[in-house]
Amino acid sequence: MTMASGAPRRGRRGVMRLALPLTIGAVCLWLLAGRLSSLEPAHLWDAFRAVQAPQWAAAVAATALSFWALGRYDAVMHRHLRTGVSDTEAQVSGASAIAFAQVLGLGVVTGTLARWKLVPGLGAMRAAQVTAAVSLSFLLAWAVVTGLACLVLAPGLLPVGLALMALFLGLGLPALSLFVPQLRLGRWRLRIPSLHAIAAIAFFAVIDTFAAAVALHVLLPGAVPFTLLLPCFLLALGAGLFGSTPGGVGPFELTLLALLPQVAEAELMATILAFRLVYYAAPATIALGYAMAQGLHRARHWEDHVPRRHVPRDIPELLLDLAPRSECGLARQNGARMLGTSHNSALVIDTPQSLTLLFDPLCGPLKPLLPRLAAAARSSNRIAVAYKCSARNAVGARDLGWKCLRVADEAIVMPQDFTLEGSRFRQLRRKLRNAEKAGISVTRARQLPFDQMAALDLSWSAEHGQARGLSTGRYDPDYVADQRCYLAWRGEKLVAFVTFHENRQQLCLDLMRHGADLPDGTMHLLITAALQDARAEGLPLSLAAMPARDLREHPLMARLRNRIARQSGGAGLIRFKDSFAPRRIPLYMTAPSHLSLILAAADLALAMRRPAPRAQPLSTRQQASYDGETAKACALRS
Repeated sequence: MTMASGAPRRGRRGVMRLALPLTIGAVCLWLLAGRLSSLEPAHLWDAFRAVQAPQWAAAVAATALSFWALGRYDAVMHRHLRTGVSDTEAQVSGASAIAFAQVLGLGVVTGTLARWKLVPGLGAMRAAQVTAAVSLSFLLAWAVVTGLACLVLAPGLLPVGLALMALFLGLGLPALSLFVPQLRLGRWRLRIPSLHAIAAIAFFAVIDTFAAAVALHVLLPGAVPFTLLLPCFLLALGAGLFGSTPGGVGPFELTLLALLPQVAEAELMATILAFRLVYYAAPATIALGYAMAQGLHRARHWEDHVPRRHVPRDIPELLLDLAPRSECGLARQNGARMLGTSHNSALVIDTPQSLTLLFDPLCGPLKPLLPRLAAAARSSNRIAVAYKCSARNAVGARDLGWKCLRVADEAIVMPQDFTLEGSRFRQLRRKLRNAEKAGISVTRARQLPFDQMAALDLSWSAEHGQARGLSTGRYDPDYVADQRCYLAWRGEKLVAFVTFHENRQQLCLDLMRHGADLPDGTMHLLITAALQDARAEGLPLSLAAMPARDLREHPLMARLRNRIARQSGGAGLIRFKDSFAPRRIPLYMTAPSHLSLILAAADLALAMRRPAPRAQPLSTRQQASYDGETAKACALRS
């Protein structure tokens, strides 16, 4: 098919999409006119005039509450899409866009245009994304609220199967967010809102629909119970939404007339007319005035407009080089970015439910960063959490009311004090003798044999499963090229290798890879070679994290930790690291509440095991756009 023939076809599809709601509206208006053909205009006018001032005031108050919730709904979606728009701007522009869309119809088109014009820095494409996200998530929330209302308040209004299907959506979406946070549809990737965002969406959807139903209920002259009106209103609202007519005219009225036969037609139509004035015409008029004022303000101050800048993601290499923990070098692979300033900064990484601060800060204490971490997490509908921080920083977090949990121990070996003498190194000496008898030799690599290393990584993955990410590294040639690497040879064959994060403060074990037929003691020999070099350089050596062991903890917790270690294959790793008699340094996880701590722990555990494309390492070592001299001074102070 040529482009010439494809364009008319796309044009015809566009015309059909525009014509469909107009056709639905025309049919519904025709049916409505037939239904109301016997209605006397004088009776309708008398019923309209019967609405009292307190009813109008209550309807206005309920409408204001409903549009407040709609605006908050927009703010949640802006956070989810990370547009950088402030909550206040998102709330006002969102409420205005919805006011326009519900009067003009074609909500996706009119909503996109309104958001684009009210927030020009957003851009047309971003405005369309926000509108689509708001529309889709509201439809899902409406389905859940309507299904629940019909099941509880009016079981006969909706088939039980449809109501249960709606509730299944409500339960399925949080599970999807936790276990499958990103859906791939061809070349498109759909990021599911976080649990925090889903809870906010449900909360504001309930307030919005409840308040809108109250606005209609207070205008009714009869004694229709609210418990009956609410499910009827929700079904009528859905009919208007799916009809896509301006204001839902036609489907909305027909549905209410069918579901509320006990109300006289004149009184019900007068109530709907009053409701449309309060809930549709008044907000649209206010939104029009706001849009005109914004346009005049931008016309007068256009030269003051400063485009938004994205926060740079690159981490200054100097900060990584002088960070208290060399494990911060993971930022070269896991997509971490800097939070804070060059005076007080740390690594943070996004996971589906959390904004996680990794390890101790690059410079400065943790405590001053926590309010900023919480605000940044809140701006993207996530949970704020600090992971693997030291006891000193955990105490600072506890001073702010955050909850702490000991999650691991860092195994530190001081090379100057390391010796193979004594009974506690008996197992290590035996392992080293076995490796030497097998003819294993160790070299510190300058030129890496990437092909053989990749083959070992594949062999290791076949035996142990896919490597975890996030707080540990995964094999990648560009990534290991920035690390210190020790290779174990048996003749000309590479049988194992280990890599270390390296900076001016310490060495930290990262990757350990070997083939299927590994001679006993090979990995011990590799670590011993690294310890000998660390002693010559005067650097402490970290064997990274291992499961926590607290002699004071409850026996039940100790058994649980041991069981998790056995099932995850960590028992052998614990014996391996313990053979070097390391000093255990407690590492903590901290979050604002116990519930946040539990959700963040589950989120991190899933994120570490979830297959994901490897991030592009920062091997070019480009400096971030932060003030280099200030960063250097901060790093030197630390």
